[in-house]
Amino acid sequence: MSFSFCTKAQHIDLLELDGFKKAVKSTDYLAKVTIIRVDVFQEADDSQKYVFTADVVTTFKGDSYNQISFEMLVEKGEDMTFNSAPVYLVLCKSLSGAYYWPGGSYFKSGPAIYTWVNNNRGTIQIAGTFSDWCN
Repeated sequence: MSFSFCTKAQHIDLLELDGFKKAVKSTDYLAKVTIIRVDVFQEADDSQKYVFTADVVTTFKGDSYNQISFEMLVEKGEDMTFNSAPVYLVLCKSLSGAYYWPGGSYFKSGPAIYTWVNNNRGTIQIAGTFSDWCN
């Protein structure tokens, strides 16, 4: 029974790693961060804008900051949960220079992602944006 559980856990880690790699290639910024504040604003179209502030632990792709702010638009009533545990965060950068969250693009620091990031530090920074996630 425990062997089956380990296999499922490893499979989940590999699926998350595949999503992480695609996100890194498809966005402008990657860092390990800790969310420290979330402000919520009601928009005219009944959506909500969340503005997150995070302390940057390590930057892997994009400009380096000690702290970064980014925006996320969500439908009214959609629940967003973040805690203070460090996460890997990928962001897009608008033409005006503002960072925004392309949805579903933060990842827990699991062993597969941690190993991949440490083994690929030299190539992450130069990875281009290959999809329309940031358009």
